[in-house]
Amino acid sequence: MQKIQQEIKKGQNFLVIAHKNVDGDAYGSSMALYFYLRHIGKTVEVVNESLITPLFSFLDIHTNITKEIAGKNFDAIFVCDCGELSLIGKYPELYSDIFENTPIINIDHHNGNKMFGDYNLVDTEASSTCELLYDLLKLDEKNITPQIATLLLFGIIRDTNCFKNSIRPHTFEVTSKLIALYADYRKIIFHSYKSEKINYLQLYGYALENLISLKGGTIVGCYISQETFVRYGIRENELGPQFINEILSSLDGTDFAFLIKETESGDKKLSFRARRDGFNVSRIAAYFGGGGHIQSGGAYTNTPLEEILKIIENTDVRM
Repeated sequence: MQKIQQEIKKGQNFLVIAHKNVDGDAYGSSMALYFYLRHIGKTVEVVNESLITPLFSFLDIHTNITKEIAGKNFDAIFVCDCGELSLIGKYPELYSDIFENTPIINIDHHNGNKMFGDYNLVDTEASSTCELLYDLLKLDEKNITPQIATLLLFGIIRDTNCFKNSIRPHTFEVTSKLIALYADYRKIIFHSYKSEKINYLQLYGYALENLISLKGGTIVGCYISQETFVRYGIRENELGPQFINEILSSLDGTDFAFLIKETESGDKKLSFRARRDGFNVSRIAAYFGGGGHIQSGGAYTNTPLEEILKIIENTDVRM
């Protein structure tokens, strides 16, 4: 961590990237890092290959996250929440001169991280990349503003499903520190878990009416097509993790749950959540080229639905 802090101190221009199709942890960590670097007088550019979901708009971030890299010379590239460099998309190919000649700082908590950075801050025991990033920034805690603290806590809460998964004692220690630094936890909880709109609830009802049950009901899930999203006036990237986290994975008698969403490009986004210990659902995600953690995983695929269901049913996820 001290070597990374040294890179920050001696550098002036930085690039920050998280994985495409950003989730709360990727967004929280990349934006917290962006505002921290800005706060200490650095020049920072943050890019992402994907559109940012409106679900994060309550954080009031008025920074333009672009798809193209505008700068040419950077002192370091921060890659947040990525097990491998390919997860950021085509940037290394499109901007090969930048990536081949700039130190990469890899900050991540996923199992199987490829250690692709010149500096690798990787801890698979951490609840989230935001938890790990706090451990880096606490070396300069006086510059962790309430906004930065809120972004870090947002990533922790979203990646742990409000402290239900992948936590350790240190997770609560970091959470306590962030609240002491004026992280707005009430705002995070309210907008993440207490702000459902009627059309979302109607979509949940439709999905539950068409529940898919496998292996005698020990595996349950839903498929939501683009046609269904359009019918309820919801875009695929606007449907957050609450449905699988709070409803599907809470069904009594099940081992794990899945959610398959058809994207606007026609691919399918897969999400998996274990209901209890002893099941490693990331094995299914890995089959489709994705990843995650023991209790949660995800992937993208263009595999036909029937074949996906067969793979889900036949993959051994018992530990």
